[in-house]
Amino acid sequence: MMSSYFPAMKMASKFSVDADDMCTVHGHAGNLSRASVLEGIRKITRSRSACQRKQLVTIADFGTADGRGSLSLINEVIDIIRTDLGKEQAIVVYYNDQPMNDFNLLSKIIGGFEQKSSLSAAENIYPVMVPRSMYEQCLPDSSIDLAVSSGATHYLSKHVCQIQNGVFMGEANTHEQELMREQGKADWRNFVIARGRELKPGGVLVTINASLDGENNVSSQIDKGFQHFGSFVTDMAREGVLTQEEYLAINFPSHYMRTTVDFKEPFTSTVPEVKELGLEMVSITPRKHYLEHPLYDVVRKDDTEKLNYAKRIVAMVYPWFHHAIHGGLSDSRTEDEKQFIIEEYFQRLQEYASAHSDHKPFLTSTEVVIRKRSNIVLTQA
Repeated sequence: MMSSYFPAMKMASKFSVDADDMCTVHGHAGNLSRASVLEGIRKITRSRSACQRKQLVTIADFGTADGRGSLSLINEVIDIIRTDLGKEQAIVVYYNDQPMNDFNLLSKIIGGFEQKSSLSAAENIYPVMVPRSMYEQCLPDSSIDLAVSSGATHYLSKHVCQIQNGVFMGEANTHEQELMREQGKADWRNFVIARGRELKPGGVLVTINASLDGENNVSSQIDKGFQHFGSFVTDMAREGVLTQEEYLAINFPSHYMRTTVDFKEPFTSTVPEVKELGLEMVSITPRKHYLEHPLYDVVRKDDTEKLNYAKRIVAMVYPWFHHAIHGGLSDSRTEDEKQFIIEEYFQRLQEYASAHSDHKPFLTSTEVVIRKRSNIVLTQA
């Protein structure tokens, strides 16, 4: 019953039709890395010699989902490339996600068919979709100038346990958490090494990942924190809305509790590939980011403001959590029954958010910038 399909895209529902996805529009993690991404591409373009000017410039977005979150930033990167290297410079943008991702939706987003903005329509811009796990090599050796990944690598590559008394890692027992940490460590190593092989000498990887911040806080989109999302699932199981089997199957396999030590691990361990690839950690920056919206500054909200606040909280959560509920529901249920249960969960979340609308949502994350030394020559194994 447990699925390995972990989409994190905007999905239409009665909870998201009239409210934007705040995580994407107002506080997408990728935008928090804007300064590092733009600094990285400027260094790359300015380091190109005259003989390299006609070579492709390649950008890759790993774990892109529907591409909406990174769209404005990638367009800004393209503008810099065209300014520094000329308007005829050919640019390839690779969009990567797992094979089950909705690449039709991604195509519509970057083509401008789902919203007013789109990927740059300038000449010599070539988008390419890459359906493959980001925890393995997705592109040829030394083929990428700039790689980015935002809000993706906290997803584990596979289920390693069933959380017995909750949904999220923070609700797991000591043994379950250890299994998830070990898988998370292996996944992060694989991600760094795969990107290291793909980066050109002098190339840059900028990631921003769900994590603890410098004071061990975890993201808190609602009052009582991230783990409280699981309490509504627990309540529904206790009330008989969900069976015990379904309760156990509704797990969210992600390691969103990494620390700076965890992110440094591939560089501090004895893994030889990182050194052999010439990778160096440029910076590592934990941060706590309060999402911005006019409603958050209203101290005493009226009923309409509370409802609008709650709708935006749900619109932020629905894209990445609806699938966990759907995937855990019994195959014996009809699709209508499944949708009814999903809607009940988000109705409960909306009511809770409305009752606790004084809470100002924040995300905790860590930005990691990695560079591949320019004097590295890869040897074939």
